[in-house]
Amino acid sequence: MSKVVLITGGSSGIGKTVGMYLMEKGFIVYGSSRKPENIVSSPFPLVAIDVRDTQTIVNAVHEICEKEGRIDVLINNAGVGITGPIEEIPLEEIQNNFHTNVFGPIETMKAVLPQMRKQKSGLFCFKRCVRINYRIHTNGSKAF
Repeated sequence: MSKVVLITGGSSGIGKTVGMYLMEKGFIVYGSSRKPENIVSSPFPLVAIDVRDTQTIVNAVHEICEKEGRIDVLINNAGVGITGPIEEIPLEEIQNNFHTNVFGPIETMKAVLPQMRKQKSGLFCFKRCVRINYRIHTNGSKAF
């Protein structure tokens, strides 16, 4: 039986590349995008997830479990970054950064965990970039 993988932020970049590689290896891959209807071409199905919106996560996990009966691997890939002097970055941008890079993956794990417990198996993977510089707010959220 092929393993079922969900990749947040799977519509482009690293997420899409990882998804294509896993498909070549025989995995069933689902990627996510905030607006999958805007993606012209994807080698695998895309589900609508905005990691800042828990209901979209729950809906997507339910959709995949209905179709496949399981989720074996969750790759938390969605993320954002901000740069610049801390005193010039609005608090709302910093909060959005943390919500996307820290709380989003936590909410995604919380949505997938009941299914993985039911299966008695599952794997979480995290893609995070950590830069060592003065941008403490960005580094803190991406280090999770």
